[in-house]
Amino acid sequence: MVAEHVPAADALGRITAAPVHARGPLPRSDCAAMDGIAVAAAAVAAAATAAGAGAGDGDRVVLPRGTFEWIDTGDPMPPGTDTVIIRERVVARDDGGVLVTGRAGGDLAARGGNVRAAAEDFAAGELLVPAGRRLRPADLAAAAAGGHATLAVARRPAVAIIPTGDEIRPVGAVLHHGDITDTNSVMLAARCRQAGARPAVSAVQPDDPDALAAEIRRLAAEADLVLVIAGSSRGRGDHTAAVLAQVGGLAVAGAALRPGHPVLLGHAKPGDGSDGIVPAVGVPGYPLAAAVICELFVLPLLAAIGGWRHAVDSRPAVLDRDWTPRPGVEEWVPVRLTRSADRVVATPGRRGAGSVSRLARADAWWPIPSGQGTFPAGTEIEVRPIPGDYSA
Repeated sequence: MVAEHVPAADALGRITAAPVHARGPLPRSDCAAMDGIAVAAAAVAAAATAAGAGAGDGDRVVLPRGTFEWIDTGDPMPPGTDTVIIRERVVARDDGGVLVTGRAGGDLAARGGNVRAAAEDFAAGELLVPAGRRLRPADLAAAAAGGHATLAVARRPAVAIIPTGDEIRPVGAVLHHGDITDTNSVMLAARCRQAGARPAVSAVQPDDPDALAAEIRRLAAEADLVLVIAGSSRGRGDHTAAVLAQVGGLAVAGAALRPGHPVLLGHAKPGDGSDGIVPAVGVPGYPLAAAVICELFVLPLLAAIGGWRHAVDSRPAVLDRDWTPRPGVEEWVPVRLTRSADRVVATPGRRGAGSVSRLARADAWWPIPSGQGTFPAGTEIEVRPIPGDYSA
């Protein structure tokens, strides 16, 4: 894991590269937990005995000037005091003293009452945040309280995304007959950013193997992972498999998966002559296929590169209709989720890997292992919610 230091206030969603230990205790000294007066409990007890006050309801005692100090929440306890009597039980007197009223069933001043002891929250050297944690707001606060202005976090993996295709046009371009907007780059870049990576989208590359090879080599010198969109099938303009084999190596060409079966897994060598290889994924061009490949292959690769755990959120839901999966493949089905009474209901949509709207309307994925028969309506299934948070 390659680490970098960032201000604690800017580290939300980053992954800790090292454990965070407290550089000092919290609180740093005994301090008031409430507004009121700081006293020595034994002195109050002695004054109560001298005045004939007991511990019952309505007990009261007068404390003269010099036997207490006014104190606010968070103030260090003055020397010689060990207890705070809350402001609501204290009445100031004209002579500088105070009248302290009792409470039902309790002492006028129980020793240690309303005081936060030094190191009550944590001691110096105590572990506050473990390594490998995706930092949450409370983690940042704890680290700051422990004396850390900056934190060592994993460097965000750099992801190069290369859209390809003579018919592909950037978002916002004027479309002519046969042109297609490059929506996959938008989706993949956002998902990578959501996972904690730094995506960069290149210019659209034509269906030219030499141009694509040059672009992959160039970006492999700058990125930790290269994604090539489209060109992974066997059409006349599909060159990604051959190009990956040329610029590095091709390990997998196709998977028993729907959507996403034309996926390519390989690596590329940087074009600057440096050592090492960079993993590369050939992402199918259909939007649903691209999204599935991102979940199945891209996100685990980013976790391995970035040094964090790839956590999968799985939740139960009840199928609202019969569903027969495709035979012989693992199928990923986008589903909509609704709540009915005490259960979550999953509604699969129609099949079609080219439907970006179907993915936008979905709340979760339903991964179905190969070899499953028909699922009757009412079957409890496990779904993976599509994350809607932005954590990077």
